[in-house]
Amino acid sequence: MNIRVVVSEYGGPETLKTMEEPLRLPQRDEVRVRMQSAGVALADIMRREGKYPGSPPTPFTPGYDVVGIVDDLGANVLHVQKGDRVAVFYNGTGGYSAYVYAKPDELYPVPMQIDAAAAVAIILNYVTAYQMLHRLANVSEGEHILIHGAARAWSACGCRNVWHRFSGKARRRHPIWGGAYRLQE
Repeated sequence: MNIRVVVSEYGGPETLKTMEEPLRLPQRDEVRVRMQSAGVALADIMRREGKYPGSPPTPFTPGYDVVGIVDDLGANVLHVQKGDRVAVFYNGTGGYSAYVYAKPDELYPVPMQIDAAAAVAIILNYVTAYQMLHRLANVSEGEHILIHGAARAWSACGCRNVWHRFSGKARRRHPIWGGAYRLQE
């Protein structure tokens, strides 16, 4: 059996219901993944409230991202195997489910030694933090930034690991204070 969370109508947390349904076999080009950890984002809350642009009609299952173990494969799936650990990146619906179904191009390998909750934070939250720094703010070397309310993904992307790659050039990090770093060549 599969258990998933469903937004029964737009509103607060009281609109979240659980639904039990039989597991189905994956379709021809699908993978079934047993969820270990699902991401929770502000966009999920806004979709539940019906305030996010393009919120799906109710009822729907929220969830952009999941980390889990491949449980079953459709006939045409060649690039993953049963037992592989993967991250699934959705279009904003489907992740709050014990088992999820995904196309191979929605899957990304996740090493077994990485904590599932840490890995799922990379998918939507880290990508959002990265996009904000590199595409929207276009932060350059020597600039100072304030990341207000740095949560897990921001602390991973914004304060700690920006030094990995920045504007296509490798950078070193130099501590300033409070977990912030100055970027230098």
